[in-house]
Amino acid sequence: MNNNQVVPTLDHVIGQKTAVSVLRTAIDSYFYDRTKSSDEQAFPHLLITGPAGTGKTLLSEIVARELACNLHVELAQNLKTAEHAQGALMMLEPGDVFFVDEIHELPQTVAVSIYRALEERKLFLGKKHIVELPPFCLIGATTDEHLMTRSMRERFRIHLRLTHYSNEETFSLIQQRARRLGWVIEDEAVRMLASKSRGTPRLAVKLLETAKRQASSQATDNITAAHVEAMSRIEQIDSLGLDAVEQRYLQILREGEGAVRLNVIATQMGLPRQSIEMFEADFIRLGLISKTEKGRMLTAKGHEHLAATAN
Repeated sequence: MNNNQVVPTLDHVIGQKTAVSVLRTAIDSYFYDRTKSSDEQAFPHLLITGPAGTGKTLLSEIVARELACNLHVELAQNLKTAEHAQGALMMLEPGDVFFVDEIHELPQTVAVSIYRALEERKLFLGKKHIVELPPFCLIGATTDEHLMTRSMRERFRIHLRLTHYSNEETFSLIQQRARRLGWVIEDEAVRMLASKSRGTPRLAVKLLETAKRQASSQATDNITAAHVEAMSRIEQIDSLGLDAVEQRYLQILREGEGAVRLNVIATQMGLPRQSIEMFEADFIRLGLISKTEKGRMLTAKGHEHLAATAN
């Protein structure tokens, strides 16, 4: 088996040491307890929280693989009614994992239907029609656990909280991904990509793939720092990995007199407020902006970044 055929396991996960340790302990405990009981058991229900792109879906896939069971994936937005949720639950076999991404977006009626199924392992399809469910594991993923109801959160027995990666962890992750794909990449190119990834594995992988396309366009399989520089120039990606849309956001704040309200930013950018709020979290974490009751403002660090980018 070559590197690009390696199937990720917990041993391959870079970063998230606490979450991986908790998960490994839970899996070992689950298999040990199974040896002492003849009853069918499922893995405990698991909630994974953390910023977008930090590995929630990957960990759910690894859990299913480690348990040697089927993984059923649903986006909460697609479970619009209790009937949708019931239909998905009826597809489960004993021990299966049911993964619901962005679980905080479930409508209340759907959430009630699901956590009733967790408690009683039954679906109530009518006054006289009750369907028994097999033992199964629900994995919920969310970027904000506080948007979930308390009754839903309390149904989960294990809670993993993921965090952004350090530069060192991102460096190792990019190297690992390149090796798995059979790509050669210079250490300096890896460092440049890591510094632009903002501690987000999903962004790191996207930038690596974009750099590889740049190298391939020049008829080589070796990714160099020059390819990363060329990629950044063509894609309009700055030193922090901000794209043209994100840079425009910062420029609007610089041009504003004092705090700028979100609706003003949305109007000038032609984007929904929700889309803007999604990338604002990174700006706050990086210290580029501050939020007050009057609106958004560039920090000194934000002004320094724009000045350095202009040069």
